[in-house]
Amino acid sequence: RSAGHGVVGGGTRGAGGARSPPGAEVTLRPGGDQGGGDGGEKGQQALSLEGVEQEVKALKEAMEVERAEIARIEATLGELFMRNACEEYLHKLERRIQVIENKEVDVVQWRIENVDKVRSGFSKGEYLASPEFSACGLDGFSFHLYPRGDDFCEEGYCSLYFHVPAETKVSRTLFLGRAKHGPAETDSISNCGISEMCVLSNEIDKATGSIVIGVQGLKVISSPDVVETRTKISLPPYGT
Repeated sequence: RSAGHGVVGGGTRGAGGARSPPGAEVTLRPGGDQGGGDGGEKGQQALSLEGVEQEVKALKEAMEVERAEIARIEATLGELFMRNACEEYLHKLERRIQVIENKEVDVVQWRIENVDKVRSGFSKGEYLASPEFSACGLDGFSFHLYPRGDDFCEEGYCSLYFHVPAETKVSRTLFLGRAKHGPAETDSISNCGISEMCVLSNEIDKATGSIVIGVQGLKVISSPDVVETRTKISLPPYGT
């Protein structure tokens, strides 16, 4: 035989001398790639789990920060509430002390400076309100001055109203400069003031450019809130 005829049937010799069928292809994989697919998937899962754990940790930290901020805000609101409550109580206490101190007051005056300038800033039907004040053991009185008059008075006149607390009846005399009205009984609804009190320009103090309005002879006839004067008190007994 010649060397060219030593192989019968073509094919290739595989491991252990076995031959593969003619025309068949054999592909060998490197040893390092054996089972590599499962290992890659496990690695990716481990990385994904680690990322989720980090996100959860970050969320927990953020929640702790939010809880601390909420606690701080609640504490601040509590302090503000207490402060406002204390300020309101102190204001009421100061008003109460004023009512007691002013129990014997029956004349109240209110000076208005630069009357011509004040009058120029008002239209007919608009009023200037005084601060609330206490007198005769009662709080909640005030004046309303209409520099150009209310809606019902004649041109050139001013109007003056004296407001008293609810469910209260008083006797009073109103004055504006030299002009007076009273004595008259009034309450929170009827006879509160005078539509045509006076001609405002006639009552202006020429030296100061001011006017003085007020009430005199004030006396409380009836009221559920008037402060009463005590003439007798009893101390708590000892030894009980």
